[in-house]
Amino acid sequence: MKKTTKHIVIPALLTAIFFMVASLPVGLLGCRNRGLIAALFAIAAGILGIVAAVRAITGKVRGDMHSSLWIASALILAIPVIFIVFSAT
Repeated sequence: MKKTTKHIVIPALLTAIFFMVASLPVGLLGCRNRGLIAALFAIAAGILGIVAAVRAITGKVRGDMHSSLWIASALILAIPVIFIVFSAT
């Protein structure tokens, strides 16, 4: 698996699935189920984003040249969490 696929495409797919679920009509899944599924994807993205951020920081400290890809992964995975936080206010 290429590094760009691992660090850019897969997190972007998780983010896209989150927005797809969040934009489904209420009549299709119901309001509660749609919200729970979207929240599940947002929590999963948040946890994976934290893991990616920790890997990026440890990579930066060790001088790994691929740590910028981990930073990109963490930023992409933060998008659903930010959306949930701002839509709740």
